[in-house]
Formats: sequence, C-alpha cells, structure tokens
Amino acid sequence: MGKTNLLEAISFLCPGTGFRKESLQNFSNHDSTEQLSSIMFKFLHEELHNELKIEIGFTENRWSKNYYLNDKKISQQQLLSIFQLFWFTEIDKVYFIKDPQYQRNTINRIMCYFNAQLFKLLNTFTKLRTEKKKVLKNSPNNAWLESLDAQLLEVGKNILEIKIEFLHAFNNFMAHEENTFFQFEIAPSSAFVDSALFLKQFEQGLKDENQWPTDYRLKSESDPLKSVFEISHAGKKISQLSSAQSKLLILSFLLHCAKFLNENKITIFLIDEIFDNFDSMNIEKVIQYCAENNFQTFFSTTDNFSLQGSINNLEIKEIR
Repeated sequence: MGKTNLLEAISFLCPGTGFRKESLQNFSNHDSTEQLSSIMFKFLHEELHNELKIEIGFTENRWSKNYYLNDKKISQQQLLSIFQLFWFTEIDKVYFIKDPQYQRNTINRIMCYFNAQLFKLLNTFTKLRTEKKKVLKNSPNNAWLESLDAQLLEVGKNILEIKIEFLHAFNNFMAHEENTFFQFEIAPSSAFVDSALFLKQFEQGLKDENQWPTDYRLKSESDPLKSVFEISHAGKKISQLSSAQSKLLILSFLLHCAKFLNENKITIFLIDEIFDNFDSMNIEKVIQYCAENNFQTFFSTTDNFSLQGSINNLEIKEIR
C-alpha cells in the first residue's frame, strides 16, 4: 500500500500537479484543521546537501503551490533547471495511445527540459488564448482582438522555433545513438516541415476565428501549442501495436529523451506497475538503461522478481 503515493510525491518535482493530475485542494489531509500540506525533499547532488520544500495551500481564495530551495522561494520554471522528471504508469500508456492532447502535453513537457523558456511561452500562449475567447464571447472589440492576435503570433513563432530546435537536436542525437532497446520513428507535424506556411495558416486561422467566433475553431494542425510529432514502430502507429509493444515504444522514447537531456540536472525516472506483461529480459533492459545513464529510478511493482546481481554496477534499495 502507498507505493504510488510515494511516486506521486516525487513527481511534484516537475511543474504541475503530479502524474495523477489531481486537483490541488485534494492534497490537504482530511483530518487537518489547516488547508495546507507540504512535501520536503532532502537530496545530495555533487557532494552538496540541499532541501526543497513544496507547500500546497489555500490563500487569497485560491489553491496554489510554493517552492522553497534551502528556504529561498523559487519559481516553477526554476525547477526545470534543477530536475528533469520522466514517469510512466499504466494510465499513462492508455492516455498516451487514446488521447492526442495527453500525448502532446507529455511531449511539450519534455521539450521544456530542453529549453526552460518554452514553459513560460506555453503558459503565456494559453493565457492569451483564454483572454481572446472571453473577448469573442462577451464584447468583440476589433482593436483588442488585433492586439491579442499579434501577441499570439509572436509567442507562437517563438514556441515553434524552440520545438524545431528540439526536434533537430533530438534527431541528431538519435542518429548517433545505438538504440538497442526498442526502435521507434518520429513523424513530425506540418509545422516542422514548413514553418513559414504553418505560421501563415496560423495567422489566417486567428483572423477567421474573429470573423466567425461561434462557427470557427482554430485547427489543431495550425496551432503552435498542439503541434508536435508522432512516434511509431516499424511503420505502425502506437494504437496499432500490442499492449506490450506500445509500452516498450513509449518507454523507449521516454528513456532516450531522458538520456538526450541528461546534462547538468538531476534526472529522475518513475515507473509504476508496468512490468505485468514484460519478460525478465525487457525488465532488465529498462533498469540497465537507467543504471548506465545515472538516472535515479523509482519503480513500484507487486511482482516478486529479483534484479540484484543480474545487472552490473547496480544498487537496488527496497522500500517497504
């Protein structure tokens, strides 16, 4: 009992609400008289001891998170320069296959580790889109809409530049990386193929939205927030693979992203109950990859298998 709760607490080292995506108001203990909960991390990195505290509380009529590194308040974006977290659960597999938005959000989060500025740009873009929808719904004002569109176009262009830079660098990394885990291919969206045409379509989409606000919706293929890429195996989409193959595909992609981005940061990998239809060889390959690349890996399982001794240079600590 409680294995996933422990992993969830660790997942808060990534900006957001943990891998369960739970509402912040549900993290306060029901028996507590205060609407406040906290997570305290003590970690040793490069011989330096540090403490990180995350407080989840209700202030000024809203729930929020605050971060304190060695008692000094820091922003969510600053976490991206300290930690990079990757996680994989059975629920992630289901959503990654069935929900395109979930898959896009996962890839966007990974790209933020490549360039932390993307985190701020994505938040700005989302806020501008929300503001525009309010203007269209309540009191369409052409001057204000034109101003919002100009800002969206500029932010969208910056988002696209970082995404293209990431994909170019990652493809270059994979070209020199011996992928012995599970092969995958990357199919970029139209934005990566012809960015000038994409931005032109995006700009036109914003104008069409102003003209027909109740009938028109910005197309996902022309939206910088949604534009990413798809991963496949042997020409097959992830939805066409078996359960074990789809797990291996997603896990292979995440593991290689973690290695690609594993520079000057603490890399943590969380794996929760996904080994049910893996054979022992694939389980060993996953753990071996994490060990070779110095990922601090937490994995939970009810399976009674033993890895100690079967992988070189590996120390396993059991938490019961």
